Amino acid sequence: MILQQIKILCDENVSPKIVKFLREKGIDVLDVKEKGWYGKEDEKLLEIALKEKRFVLTHDSDFGMLSVYKRKKIYGIIYIRVKNLKPTNIINVFERLFSIDINENSILVLEETRVRIRNL
Repeated sequence: MILQQIKILCDENVSPKIVKFLREKGIDVLDVKEKGWYGKEDEKLLEIALKEKRFVLTHDSDFGMLSVYKRKKIYGIIYIRVKNLKPTNIINVFERLFSIDINENSILVLEETRVRIRNL
């Protein structure tokens, strides 16, 4: 499926500017901050995302660790791993995803120069 077809749950560490950008692109985004879920355990957020068939968008590598090493079921994770955390840079990096076929049950790692995909 393409990026516009997925649903996303944004972790609390994702800038509101990124949330706005994704919504302007027509993506269904559920924002942890808007829901008041500050400090909610990562495992609980993974459960919500799985139930609602959403990819978790985060800067936090713990989500990937939970799925890979603790075998927590996921719908999908998009892990933003960039050095320049300014929203404008992340948006530029995110633009590359619009041409990639995204599969559920996968972890996408966004870096400045590439996108790595791990299918579980």
